[in-house]
Amino acid sequence: MADMQRWLEDLGLARHAEALAAQDIDLEIAPDLTDQDLEKLGLSLGHRRKFLAAAAKLRAAPALQTASAPAPARPSSMERRQVTVVFTDLVGSTALAGELDPEDLDRIYKGYRDACTTVIARHNGHIAQFLGDGVLAYFGFPRALEDAPERAVRAGLEIVREVGKLRLPKGRESGDRSMQARVGIATGLVAAGEMTVSGDVREQTVVGDTPNLAARLQALAEPATVLVGPATHRLTRELFEFADAGRHALKGFTEPVTAWRVAGERAAESRFAATRSASTGAIVARERELALLLDAWQRARQGNGHVVLISGEPGMGKSRLTEALVEQLRDEKLRLLRCQCSPYHANTALFPFIELVRRSAGLHSDAAAGENLARIEHWLSSFERLSRTNLLLAAGLLGVESADALSPMEMTPAQRKAATFALLEDFALAPIGGEPVLLLVEDAHWSDPTTQALLERLLQKIDSQSALALVTHRPEFRPTWPSHPNATVIHCKPLGAEQSAALIRQVAQQLRMDETLVRQIAARSDGVPLFVEELTRSVLDRQSASIVEVPATLQDSLMARLDRLGRAREVALTASVIGRQFSRAMLAAIADTKPAELDEAIARLQDSALLFESRDSLEPGYVFNHALVQEAAYQSNSIGRRRDLHKRIAAHLEAQATVEPGLLAHHLGRAGEAKEACRSWVAAADDAGRKLAFAEALANL
Repeated sequence: MADMQRWLEDLGLARHAEALAAQDIDLEIAPDLTDQDLEKLGLSLGHRRKFLAAAAKLRAAPALQTASAPAPARPSSMERRQVTVVFTDLVGSTALAGELDPEDLDRIYKGYRDACTTVIARHNGHIAQFLGDGVLAYFGFPRALEDAPERAVRAGLEIVREVGKLRLPKGRESGDRSMQARVGIATGLVAAGEMTVSGDVREQTVVGDTPNLAARLQALAEPATVLVGPATHRLTRELFEFADAGRHALKGFTEPVTAWRVAGERAAESRFAATRSASTGAIVARERELALLLDAWQRARQGNGHVVLISGEPGMGKSRLTEALVEQLRDEKLRLLRCQCSPYHANTALFPFIELVRRSAGLHSDAAAGENLARIEHWLSSFERLSRTNLLLAAGLLGVESADALSPMEMTPAQRKAATFALLEDFALAPIGGEPVLLLVEDAHWSDPTTQALLERLLQKIDSQSALALVTHRPEFRPTWPSHPNATVIHCKPLGAEQSAALIRQVAQQLRMDETLVRQIAARSDGVPLFVEELTRSVLDRQSASIVEVPATLQDSLMARLDRLGRAREVALTASVIGRQFSRAMLAAIADTKPAELDEAIARLQDSALLFESRDSLEPGYVFNHALVQEAAYQSNSIGRRRDLHKRIAAHLEAQATVEPGLLAHHLGRAGEAKEACRSWVAAADDAGRKLAFAEALANL
């Protein structure tokens, strides 16, 4: 902890040492902290930014250290992960080395690296190495992220912008000019883990085609551009605009690779609309909830405004439910207003409403200030609020320059805030042209406190308005609004087996799917609509008769939950090899964990709702909450570790007085013990035959 104290003192953050020490945070843990973690610990926005930038450099430090006789790298605890790799390069660095004094060159490199480090830390990426003028970063490792590809692309675009703001000193052959970076991004399955470089020096590393592809794309990119590979493009194409950069024969790749240039962020009012652009058809298994929304809308049309809070875990269909209401009302005259909260702007005051007003007023970032002011005037006139004060308030809120300004004598900061709130309330509830208002606030768990305060004020007014507000959020978000008389709460719960089957058939549409496969998908998806849809699409895309892996679009989301568990994560990975359901005795037999630590890990997994106590067996046991969570954990084990654990399980089973031959055969087969597995499969077939279970006997054979 003394090293932590000195590090904080060097950053000018010594005042936070006690708070960090109270949570047992040292230099090893510091790089894994997020902006949200630091906010909970009481750090201001400026101090959080300073902490994150410095912490990112801690991760990179081992790559910069050298030893007189470095030992060969030795891999340790490698695992399979889906990771997005970002490779950044400073354009023209070789020429600069010939033009500039070494000290000037060092200052340039420092400014460039600081810019990259700050941006990558801001988006929760991990600096892996500084390679000369290159910067290698991982998104999704060592900490999984639900939206790693999206964060990586945003970081790439921001790096290009920030580096472009830096100026180069005058060289021998040119005047003052801007610096330029180019970025390559690739997403894919890698072997990831910690490697011992020398002595106690360790670094996080990934092995596979993905880092190589990112490096090749970076070399291919034009100055001040971001190129992405096929997987990154597929996972983010609904969020960003892309230009086809052609197919290229890249060194180390047998087939030509299609590259895509990121042209910018796609304007999307709704995150659901962006990520799930194709319609999923008629809503399934949410008919009751939809009827409640339609009833609330009819009352709102008559002047009895209402707020409906739609709560549910990720993938439960909250946004799909709101879109179903919009589809039902598509022939009615109404004012549809969409506010999309963002995890990247959770600390940007009124961000969702600012974006709503920008779209409503038709503002353009590249338009002249005078043109945007004229658009704001027109917007204010649309709901009869045009005045000098309101024009200047709106211009300040939207960041539009104006020759005029409100002086401190005219309005105090508190009065400005209250007047801005009143202006936004009037806009959100105004029945322009007599049309009722449908206000959608999506992902409120990412909303900033000021937006939450504004929503609270809207709630106080809405009962006498022709307006319905729908607010979607995850269960961890706990506002006080549900207790308000004008609020109703809808909990999106898991689907039943028949409801899941109906959704599977709808996704398959004209394609007839075998009912056995339908039941298999329904059983494995645990009633989570998103899992149902993605598993079905995964099977259809591969035209496969069985499910062999968790779809890539869910892998990051599921692994993010496991990564937040610390040491309990390793217990979850070990347990996943046993199966979705397992006994404590089996887990204790194969896990390299002390009994007390094992109990602590199981308790934490239960607290996180990833494990539940099993009541289906006589001995103490547990079950993963979702089959997909167990599958995600299983796939994250390296192949070698899986085989070793399967071998331990088989040995434990063989030591029992009685053993199920089919179960033993399964683990022997996964352990690579083919001959012994065959003997057990035959024994399982014989056992089934004795019970006249001929279909099962044939399946075993």
